Amino acid sequence: MAAPRAKYYGDKPQPITVLKGTATLDFPSIAAATSAELTITVTGAAVGNAVALAPPATLTAGLVAFGRVTATNTVTVRLANVTASAIDPASATWGASVIQT
Repeated sequence: MAAPRAKYYGDKPQPITVLKGTATLDFPSIAAATSAELTITVTGAAVGNAVALAPPATLTAGLVAFGRVTATNTVTVRLANVTASAIDPASATWGASVIQT
């Protein structure tokens, strides 16, 4: 895998930093057409940074995950149930990468 490229503003390169964190998340049962949120600590994360999530391979069909930095060092994972029935996701390890430019 190639190293990330530097962004350029004018003639000076600006490095890209990727911060990573993992956590075991145990979401409650999520009712149909609703969502639940839990957090992952990512040291150095700041509001406005981009987030890429690494959900577990066993994520139940019908669940959609979104991630965002909601406070310093905190990535909030929102798990939305887009089905017509409740889903109780299994406890699992999640990852979050925060991209700073």
